[in-house]
Amino acid sequence: MKKIMITLAAVAITALNLAAQTTEGYVLYDMKIEGLPPEQAAMMGDMETKVTFKGGKVLTEMTSMMFTNQTSVDDNGMVMLMEQMGNKIAVKMTKAEIEKEAAKAKEKSAEPKIEYLNETKTIAGYECKKAIVTLTGKDKKEEKMEVWYCEKFDNPNKEGRGKGQGFMKGLKGMPFEYAGGQGGMKFKMVAKEVSVDPVSDAKFALSIDGYKLMTMDELKAMQGGK
Repeated sequence: MKKIMITLAAVAITALNLAAQTTEGYVLYDMKIEGLPPEQAAMMGDMETKVTFKGGKVLTEMTSMMFTNQTSVDDNGMVMLMEQMGNKIAVKMTKAEIEKEAAKAKEKSAEPKIEYLNETKTIAGYECKKAIVTLTGKDKKEEKMEVWYCEKFDNPNKEGRGKGQGFMKGLKGMPFEYAGGQGGMKFKMVAKEVSVDPVSDAKFALSIDGYKLMTMDELKAMQGGK
């Protein structure tokens, strides 16, 4: 279960940077995890990730039968709320702390190589193009990711900052379908609904009342991460 939450935290940090050229709206993704024991897979049930954006503000909401995870990011920093089986944990990071985490991630991996292909398919009503992204880890092992991206939405994370976000560096558009993972667990995200309706600023204000406040390092230590 610790590995699941570490993977989900990486997904959340990746998804929260998917704000688009469109100024307001949301993208709703189906999320699937492979490699779980059958009993845990049954407990997780159906999973969704909703990314709501407005200008420089982004809110990522991940839900399943076992947990909820909300992450709000703006120019000042990040607030993450995690709730699982009655345990409620909050993590706050300043902009400087986020940049420090990004610097650590950059040291561990080489620049991604992106091969753009001519294949297209429609995802959530939008035409998307295919790219193969090759990532090289600190152990020199290569991992290839199939990414379907939409050029009508800008990729605001062209710099590939943060844990789990390296594959996005330099990508020409917003990912609408992609997969990744840690160890034996893999996740897949597929956009199923897109909205460009106005969003209230209040949507991004997360309260930590009732949550145990921890640092990101404390959360990683609790979950057995590094």
